[in-house]
Amino acid sequence: LLHLSGFSKTRSLYRDGMTPCVRSASRPQWERLPPNLVYYYRSPRHEHAYVLSFAFQFDRAEVYSFAYCFPYSYSHLQQQLHRLDALSLPIYRRELLCRTLQHRRLDLLT
Repeated sequence: LLHLSGFSKTRSLYRDGMTPCVRSASRPQWERLPPNLVYYYRSPRHEHAYVLSFAFQFDRAEVYSFAYCFPYSYSHLQQQLHRLDALSLPIYRRELLCRTLQHRRLDLLT
């Protein structure tokens, strides 16, 4: 059983059935944990902060990664936006708002 503490949100998607994601070398695609193995609750042991607890069986000796939700990379976002740009939709507009410290685009979508 793994416990992640320090959550401060009373209203969380974990309360509505969202579950963490996991992947490893043997399971390269991110997968959600089954909801019956995930618990989100306020803990008196952690100054009444919310705790996310979940049961997970490490079935192989390999590195496992856990995520709050499905990771979505900047490069994937840019690919999606380029596809939308190519469609020239009248209800979609993309403008360069500024650049980040890493010189990445920060777009305004309307």
